[in-house]
Amino acid sequence: MKDKLKKWMKTYPIIWASYWRVKQELKRLLMMRYFLYDANHAYQFMFWGSRHRNRRRLSAELLFQYHKIEKGLVMPGPKRFFGIDPVLAVMDLLKQWRENNFEIDDPIYLGAVESLISYHDLLNTTGLDTDKIILPKVTEFLESISVRNTDLKTPYELPQLDVTGKNSIESFENLMHARRSVRDFRAQPVDLTLIKKAVELAQLSPSACNRQPWKVYLVSDPDDMKTLLSHQNGNRGFGHLAPHVAIITADSQCFFDSSERNEPFVDGGMFAMSLILSLRAQEIATCCLNWCVPPSTDKTVHQIFGIPKSQKIIMLLAIGYPSDGVSVPRSVRFPAIQVMDKIASTYSSPDRQT
Repeated sequence: MKDKLKKWMKTYPIIWASYWRVKQELKRLLMMRYFLYDANHAYQFMFWGSRHRNRRRLSAELLFQYHKIEKGLVMPGPKRFFGIDPVLAVMDLLKQWRENNFEIDDPIYLGAVESLISYHDLLNTTGLDTDKIILPKVTEFLESISVRNTDLKTPYELPQLDVTGKNSIESFENLMHARRSVRDFRAQPVDLTLIKKAVELAQLSPSACNRQPWKVYLVSDPDDMKTLLSHQNGNRGFGHLAPHVAIITADSQCFFDSSERNEPFVDGGMFAMSLILSLRAQEIATCCLNWCVPPSTDKTVHQIFGIPKSQKIIMLLAIGYPSDGVSVPRSVRFPAIQVMDKIASTYSSPDRQT
């Protein structure tokens, strides 16, 4: 019946054109559900209240606040009095941490304590807090908690690159050229210690206020991989060859409100790129698999694999050893001159071409 109706409409160009236009507009309206899904996600998870019942949110705000102290400690130029608000916030969050009986040997907790110790030492040695606005409170707080020796010193000297016998930019250039999307893998699984090493290195990626919202779910069971890949629309013909597929997520609870709605993708994307390069440095190949799916598919995969609703799926990543003599697309890049543009003045001229 539907086909007959379409065939009839095609005999009348005006009716067919109207039908096609209406269909396209309805399709565009239907796509708005993607934005509604994101808005609902932001409303549910991207908000920090005054008290944290959730460890992930508490860790994220603790990182967010004590990173302000760390940045103040390493600012160039003469030392200035700073940090009253973030210091008070850090002490309150550390109090919440202890009230919740979270482990006090956790690196996030210890890093926050170390930032307070360094801040306390700065004020003590420089006398910047002449009116004793914050120093007595920090002293009292540090005396009230048990602080063990820690190597998490802040600030600390920038680590040096090991360039003995090699040119560092040449080494990086070689790595970047060697990083290609591979779609033909050996059946041999990758040793999990190598993937773990790559994750450890990728954790050095930058993120907003060092909140590290990312998480990696490694899927290696063939049946689970088949299920996962059936919900992704770009792996046909090769996805089944990869011995592992990683689901890379970013936790929206790490962001204080919807003004940071894009940050999960920014931070998650930087982490993913670092992970890809870390794997390639160990002769392990990857292929990025987009996650451009309807809300219903996203919900289904969250449910099947037990991924918390607060975590946005950024992408999937096929992981494995490349087959012998594997071919890859040439994937021509734009010349750098087309990518890098110099802004000559504060305002672009009216005739500036984009």
